[in-house]
Amino acid sequence: MNAEYQRLEVQATECWQRLTAQAGSATVSSAAEAMQVEEQILRDAMKLASMLFGMIMVRSVDDEHAREQDREFVDALPKKFHSQGTRPVTVSLRAGVNVTLDVRYYHRLKDSRRRPNRKAKHGLYPTLLRLGLHQRETPAAVARMARAAALLGSFEEAAGMLRGEGIEVSVNRLRKLVAGTGKMLRRLSESGLLSAQGNVTGKRVVVTADGGRVRLREKKRGKTKKGRQRFQPKWREPRLFMIYVVDDEGQQDRDFRPIIDGGMGSCDELFALLLAYLQGLDITQAERVEFVADGAAWIWNRVPGLAEALGLRDDQVQQLIDFWHAVEYLGKLADSSKLDATARKRWVTTQKNRLLRGEIGSVVDAITELMKGRRSKDQTTWLNYFITHGLEHRRMDYSRARHHHMPIGSGAIESAIRRVINLRVKGNAIYWLRENAETMIRLRAWIKAGRAEELFHQTTCVTPGLAI
Repeated sequence: MNAEYQRLEVQATECWQRLTAQAGSATVSSAAEAMQVEEQILRDAMKLASMLFGMIMVRSVDDEHAREQDREFVDALPKKFHSQGTRPVTVSLRAGVNVTLDVRYYHRLKDSRRRPNRKAKHGLYPTLLRLGLHQRETPAAVARMARAAALLGSFEEAAGMLRGEGIEVSVNRLRKLVAGTGKMLRRLSESGLLSAQGNVTGKRVVVTADGGRVRLREKKRGKTKKGRQRFQPKWREPRLFMIYVVDDEGQQDRDFRPIIDGGMGSCDELFALLLAYLQGLDITQAERVEFVADGAAWIWNRVPGLAEALGLRDDQVQQLIDFWHAVEYLGKLADSSKLDATARKRWVTTQKNRLLRGEIGSVVDAITELMKGRRSKDQTTWLNYFITHGLEHRRMDYSRARHHHMPIGSGAIESAIRRVINLRVKGNAIYWLRENAETMIRLRAWIKAGRAEELFHQTTCVTPGLAI
């Protein structure tokens, strides 16, 4: 075995001897001393584990089978690459342990007849790509760092917490690693390879969407006195969708982890991503599919086309306006009338009950009666809201949804907007580059949905189609 393997083997033996000696003789007499000894044992144990893993890495890249796998990987690439021999590459492990791997480097010859493409990749290490070491960190460490950066309040907090876990990483390095994970996530989405596992056959599925708020750094002409690029902060709308299953009581089915995703793209891009997820779930096998959201036009203008593209039957699908948004409009109508406080409350309660019974025609008649005479612009808008969504498109048939034990509100996606966007990305003094905001939103969406391991498995496993 090579010198790197022997070095790690010697250090691992010394570390193991320290641990066994400490376990056989150490005693503690206070809480402070117990904490100190425990932390020392954990650090040594983590260092030993990293050395053992490093030995496995050295052994995994230094045999004929690995070289054959590299050749197969390169042959499957869409471009022609040529071997340039082996080169030493240092990979970081936990507890400050590094391992130097001798891996083969492949390079693609440039075509002198074409203009050079700066974004094109001209060289790669197939071994590192195959083993998930393409960011010079172990797959488990990258996943842990991305999770910490997404869940904690800042990259600084994440770097501090990771340091206590034996992962030494600077804030700038952490940013780059998270950006690399986000880049792979985007490439998976664009290539149609991103998927979420789940079985919806014979189940009742709810699909909902909503938008949030985030402040972006958008370029501005000129430089500051310190030579930095000027920017102007602009509030933009990131969008999320959520797919979940409900049980016989209309509650979220805990056996099916929800799917939450979205980003900073356009409405059409969001619905294209939603279409891919629903097709991957084979949504046509579901018993019922309910689309529920507030009255945003960007959602309802695209839902009919989405249902048609999925091949869903009319009796299988229901579109539903969030009940509490409808009630909010009832309150605005009552407040704009000449009724006294008691009469307004009684009127709203009556219309709420009518909505729950599916009597949308009676509700529209009551609103028309209430708005006798000259209507204001707002009153006309509110009335048209009930006519359009209630009478024309049947999106207020709450009695039908309740009969099938389906939700009548979009509280699930509103909660997701708060947990995914508001608690990490949104803030008056927080400014994001567009691609960084999207990465953070999508990472948090998958993590909050309980699908972190599923996500990191896909962003770590690089196929030849994603290598360049």
